[in-house]
Amino acid sequence: MPRFHFDYHEEERVTLDEVGREVQSADIARRMAMVALGEAVRDFTFAARPGSIAIVVRNDAGILLRVRAIIEQTESW
Repeated sequence: MPRFHFDYHEEERVTLDEVGREVQSADIARRMAMVALGEAVRDFTFAARPGSIAIVVRNDAGILLRVRAIIEQTESW
């Protein structure tokens, strides 16, 4: 089974996934990245933190996918 790494990028901080996970396919890895990004956006929203978040999926050959979200706050309520 192929191994994928899910790196977390938040503004200037990067957390590399050194271990990775064995996942059946790149499509499943993409779905996992989207779920992880959604959870990170939820956490930023609850904490009222603006910023940029990205999940980068890579394997031994390099980067396969980058999903990114930008959280902005507006004062026009």
